[in-house]
Amino acid sequence: MYSLAKLHAPLIRGVTLPYRPYNPGMKRAVLAAVVSASLFTAACGSAGEKDHGEGLAPGDYTIATAEGVSDSVVVNGKIAPARAINITTPLQTEVERIAVAPGDRVKAEQFLASLNVDQLQKQLDVQQRQQANAQADAMQTVETAQAQLNVLNEQINNGTYPAIAAAQSQLSQAQAAYNAAAGANGTAGVVLGAVRVATQMAGHISSQVDQAVSNHLPGGTLPGVPQLPQVPQVPAQAPQVQVQLPQVPAQAPAQGLTAEQLAQLAGAGAGAGAGAGAGAGVSTDQAYAALQEAKANLAAARSQAEQERLQAQAQVDSAWRAAENAKLGDGDGTLEYQVQEATIYSPIAGVVTRVDVQEGDIPQGRILSVADDSRLLIRADVREADVPNIAKDNPVRFTSTATGKKEFTGRVVRVSPAGDSESDTAAAAAMAQGGRGGDSTVTFPVEIEVTGDKEGLLLGGSVRAEIVTAESKDALNVPVDAVFEDGGKQKVLVLATDKDGDRSGKVEERVVETGAANDVDIAVTGGEIKAGDIVINWPEDYRGKVGQKVEITDSGFDPAEVEEAKKTRERTTATVTVTSTRKPAGTPAEQPAAEPAPAAN
Repeated sequence: MYSLAKLHAPLIRGVTLPYRPYNPGMKRAVLAAVVSASLFTAACGSAGEKDHGEGLAPGDYTIATAEGVSDSVVVNGKIAPARAINITTPLQTEVERIAVAPGDRVKAEQFLASLNVDQLQKQLDVQQRQQANAQADAMQTVETAQAQLNVLNEQINNGTYPAIAAAQSQLSQAQAAYNAAAGANGTAGVVLGAVRVATQMAGHISSQVDQAVSNHLPGGTLPGVPQLPQVPQVPAQAPQVQVQLPQVPAQAPAQGLTAEQLAQLAGAGAGAGAGAGAGAGVSTDQAYAALQEAKANLAAARSQAEQERLQAQAQVDSAWRAAENAKLGDGDGTLEYQVQEATIYSPIAGVVTRVDVQEGDIPQGRILSVADDSRLLIRADVREADVPNIAKDNPVRFTSTATGKKEFTGRVVRVSPAGDSESDTAAAAAMAQGGRGGDSTVTFPVEIEVTGDKEGLLLGGSVRAEIVTAESKDALNVPVDAVFEDGGKQKVLVLATDKDGDRSGKVEERVVETGAANDVDIAVTGGEIKAGDIVINWPEDYRGKVGQKVEITDSGFDPAEVEEAKKTRERTTATVTVTSTRKPAGTPAEQPAAEPAPAAN
């Protein structure tokens, strides 16, 4: 807030005003009234007037105090929760119970209201029964498919699968037939070889006998030895020895042999191996072809069994998917959700701000609202011209309509980068209140977080807040018009007294350093003055009297205030500005005796 000096003088000469704390809302109005009164006084004059030559009149001086100075932007706003939730429902069913009322405090998960769900519950029961039946059927299908797969796996593993068993039997018969054919053809070759060797040996012996007879006996015979019978001539080509096997039709290829034919071949081969030698001849090539066919048939049977196993596994997987889908049934959980949502609990802890339905109503959207008031915000709008001066974390002081003069604190947490256009009427109202925004109709939203005490603040209540944009705490504050520039330095004029409590002293120039300022006050942060010094408000009227002795003619001057100002170090609340009774330039009584100083801006 504006931290200003106290009123030590009447606004109009001859009229004494008491000191009152400064009301920031009335600041500009007071200034306007003072200026009007001063001009009126200057124009009309007063019988009791005294000029500056006779001393410092009321309003011509200020006792410097260490109250600090701040500049601020004043805004109006509304108190809002940091978080608010509107509870709605899509259900078109009547409200069965409302357990809270506006203003009630609630905890998180506390019961708030319920809707009638009798019809929904009946629909849900029917749906759940249907789902249970569908799930039972699906699981039965799973069990059946799994049992079939288990049987098939067992048959494949132990060799009882029908196709594999038949092919294995055919392979065994073909192998036996092939072994028999190979054995039979091998025995015939041995017999033919033996006959051929015997024939050759017989011919050789006969030739040797004939030669011996020719050499030793005339006529080629031995006396007294009867003539040997003639050995039959063995043909050079021995006859083909055949093993008689079961006859195979000449027109049938090897792969056409039936299981019965293979069995006959196997039996005939066994007999030939024992020397039976009966039946039609079957070559080894035919028996070998039949064996290869039997092996191919076994591989085909095994492949068929694997394909059937894969199909059975796929049926099991499909049955499980169907069972999973059966859990959802015909619905998607909507009925369960609606039944659950029919009972309403508070999602947050806070206060119920409104209830939009009554028991028996069919809600059309919102049922009630809950606000979390553990953290409060002030939402306000500032003029475009004030936005550059406001920054995040600027301190804020405010009062509310509900709590009267009680002061609260806060800080700026957000300044919107986008403006909102306001109506011309609102802009005109802002201008009428002394706004600095010119004719702008654009405002910018600002959020202020309430810090510290919140007791008594009402959600939705109106507040008047001052956003402190510059501040010099505990600095000396003097009227802004009391500071002037001379030779690049800032100076003030003070009345230097010999001792505390004196009503007269010499006018002296003092160099000062300044800080934050507002429309009325400026902070003196360093230099040659201290708390309790008597500062002349209008230096242009007294610069010609530097070094001269001037008396305080104000009858309301109290030396105790000087002592109090020297002790003051804590920042006080706002006080009203010092307003001068200065007359317009050109009035003879107000012209200084020395060379006139430049007029105040």
